[in-house]
Amino acid sequence: MSDSKPSLIYLDDEEINLILFKEMFKKDFDIVTTTSPYDAIEHVKGNKPDFILTDQLMPIMTGVEYLKELRNLGVSTDSTVVIISGFTQEGEVDEALETKLIDHFVSKPWSYDNLKTLLLKK
Repeated sequence: MSDSKPSLIYLDDEEINLILFKEMFKKDFDIVTTTSPYDAIEHVKGNKPDFILTDQLMPIMTGVEYLKELRNLGVSTDSTVVIISGFTQEGEVDEALETKLIDHFVSKPWSYDNLKTLLLKK
């Protein structure tokens, strides 16, 4: 059995969320974090992470717009895709779930145990 950890990228416009996430999950995943959707797109294109996590409401583009951009660019991944948001899932997020653009929606605040269980049940 390999000792390698699953890879994960997390896009959020709030740096504190990224710092806390990285600190909590550093033993579970190889983590890349960014506040830039453009950097996230480039990373996914070149690395094909096991998991793609994104906040929904961000100033440059929403999480759904970021994920649609990946799809429009033809970036093919087998990644588990999760939107993490402090806002209820409705409209754009509901459509993303229905069309399989995302696999899961997680409300903030999330708990370490619940999020870890969700991610690692793949």
